[in-house]
Parts: sequence; C-alpha cells; structure tokens
Amino acid sequence: MINKKDTPTKCNFLINKWKKNLNLTNYERTKFETVLNQIDFQIKKLEKKELQISVYGRVGVGKSSLLNALIEKQIFPTDILNGNTKEFKSYTWDKRFKNLNKVKLIDSPGIDEINNINKEEINFNYVLDTDLILFVIDSDITRIDLNSIEELLRQKKPILLVLNRCDQWNTEETKLILSSIHRKLSFCKKQVKIHLVSSSPREAKIKQNGTVRSEQKMPKVDILKNELKDIIDQSGEFLLCINSLRIADQFYKSLKENRILRKRKKAQALIGKYATLKASGIVINPFLMIDLFTGVAFDSALVIQLSKLYGLEVGGPSARQLVKKLSFQNSLLGGAQIGIQITLNILKQILILTAPLTGGLTLAPTAPIAIVQAALAIHATKLIGRLATYKFLNCTNKRDGQPRLMLKYLLKKNTDLRIMVGDCKLLTSSTAKNKNYLLP
Repeated sequence: MINKKDTPTKCNFLINKWKKNLNLTNYERTKFETVLNQIDFQIKKLEKKELQISVYGRVGVGKSSLLNALIEKQIFPTDILNGNTKEFKSYTWDKRFKNLNKVKLIDSPGIDEINNINKEEINFNYVLDTDLILFVIDSDITRIDLNSIEELLRQKKPILLVLNRCDQWNTEETKLILSSIHRKLSFCKKQVKIHLVSSSPREAKIKQNGTVRSEQKMPKVDILKNELKDIIDQSGEFLLCINSLRIADQFYKSLKENRILRKRKKAQALIGKYATLKASGIVINPFLMIDLFTGVAFDSALVIQLSKLYGLEVGGPSARQLVKKLSFQNSLLGGAQIGIQITLNILKQILILTAPLTGGLTLAPTAPIAIVQAALAIHATKLIGRLATYKFLNCTNKRDGQPRLMLKYLLKKNTDLRIMVGDCKLLTSSTAKNKNYLLP
C-alpha cells in the first residue's frame, strides 16, 4: 500500500518510467510535442513541490476580489464594471504550507467573457492544467456554470465550489439558493459542500447631507481560507500527483486513438486474413471440438497481432483471457455462436453418416451448411477484431496503463479530500461518446 510520504516519489518515478517505455515514433514526438512538454512541466512541478490553484467562473462573479481577500492584498485588479480580468495573472502566496515549497494563485478571465470559441477553449485548458480549481458563482448555478463543472469533473479535476456575495441575501434566500444548487448537482453521489463567502461586501451608509453611499466592508472569507489551508497542508502533494497522472492518462488515450486510426486499414486487412483462415479451418474440419479450439487459437493470435500493430502489445495468456472475456460479454461470440455451430455441425454429421444409405445424396446439403459455418466464423472474427480494438482503446494493461491505475487508486483511497472529485457518478466525456470511426 502507498502511504502519503511515498506517493509523490512513487508517482514521479512511475510517470518517468512509463514515459520511457512508450516507444514513441518521431512522428508521435512531433505530433504530441505540446502535451509531452506539458507532462514534463507537471513532473517538474511535482519535483519542486509547486502547487497551482486557479479561480474559474463566469464574468463578474468576484474571482479577482476573492483572491485578494484570501491573500489580504490588492494584487489582482478589480473594477465595478464586470470583466476586468482579460488575461491570466498569477501570484505566489506568501504563506507557508506543509510539504510544499510554493503555492501559486491564478486569476482567469470569465467563462462567458470571450466570444472567440477557440480562445475560450484555450483558457479552459489552461485552468484544467492547474492542480485545484476554486469554481466561483455569485447566485444560483446557471447552465454555463453547470456545463463547465460537468466537464471539469469528467476530466477528474479537483474543485471547490464557492458561492460569493452571500451578504446580499437573508437566511431564507440563502437556503433557497443552496437548495437549488444541490438539486442541479444531484448527479454527485454525496451532497456537494458549498463554501459561502463575501469577498468584497459593501454596506449602504447615509451621509449627514442625506446622500446614500456604498462603503467597503471587511471580506468574509475566513472559513474558506482555513479549509483551503487544511486541504493544501494535508493533500497538496496528492493534488500534484493527481494532476500529473491525469495529464499522462489523457495523453495516453490520445496516443492510442492516433495509433489505432493510422493503422485502421492494416488492421482491417489483418482481421480479414484471420477470418479467412478460421473459416477455411472450420469448413475442412468435421469435428466440432477441434473447430472451437481452433477458433479460440485464431482469435487469440489475431488479438496478439493487432496489439503489435497498434504498439500496445499483450502476451499470449492476456490475449486468450481477452478473447474469453469478449466471448462472455457478447452473446454472438459466446453462447449464440456455439449453439449455432453445434446445431449446424450435428446436422452436417447426420448428413455425412447417412450418405451411404442414400447413395451420397445427403452429401449435397453439407456444402451450404459449411458455407453458413464459414460466414458465421468470418463475422465472429471481424467482431472479435473490432471489440479487441475497442478494449485496447478504452482499457489498459498494468505496464502501459500505470498512470490510470494509480490515478484510480488515489481517487479511491483519498476520500478525506474535501474536494469535488471521484465523488460523482460516471460522466461520459462528449469527446468519447462515439469512437466507432476508429474501429477497423
């Protein structure tokens, strides 16, 4: 079992070793240069123990003023007009934290501030690369907020949800807003904790001349500040590990997709070759059990050859295990195929045995039966090829998939983290809904 002290060292060693074993081609190094540099940057952050925390949310919700209130300095510019932050700005928090050498706070432009979709995506990806996100809202959650939160959670991002400007509502109004937010976040298994703050409260004052002026009051962020400090002290290194593993896992998925897409035509030819061999063996051989064992052998060999083609090699035992698993999960590859083959084989045997009694007339129908068996074998082989490719794409083995395996382990074991990560039902990324175009 990995303890807290060993985790950063283990994580760093694992990612570096995993990266060296990828056997990237020059084409892949060039194509994925940006994300490879990103992984290297994250590894250096892990080595230097430098944590990045960003604020994110719609324009005008008080992201900059929240950061100023937390650090008790006017570092990030604010304005009465909404949308003062146009570019990312960072500040190294002059506060000491356990097991970390540096904590950077990052201010970001508002989600709905930029009309340029490409630039908005760049901003999202920048925030995505930080280690912890303070997601700021200033009222009930909007559709824009919800879309962003769901996508961040799909990406396994740690989030603290912060409800700003709580000085504007009375107790009953606050309860109604919180109830609505919890209802909209009902896809989470546990009720999400919402941190109530007022980063820049103002109070109306009547002057001696009768005019009314708004005066700045002291921020109310102490509870959030204390909880944030606890999280950083207790889990800062874990957050660095989670982000490093997340980026490595995302890269590996992209790498597999690219390899499978580029090798698609060769994979189709390979599947066709094994389908022909398997069909020929079944047609020639009259014995059912030999047919079944031969079929498993051909399917296992196909899986091994596909894995080599994709550069995602698996051994013989793993290939046979995968074939069994696919057969168990798919009715055609399992019981249905075996049932049909048994029925056809029995019929063929009866016809062959009765041939002497009928002067060979019953041998004629065996040819169509053999053709049907061959067609079934071809279809089953093609299905094995597609399903195996799908497994290569979405699953992982212990050697190549170590980032994902360790990421799952950390998210599962560290339920004490007071963050919105790993506590939600399975959310399917919009980019991963349909990968059929990749399959041979």
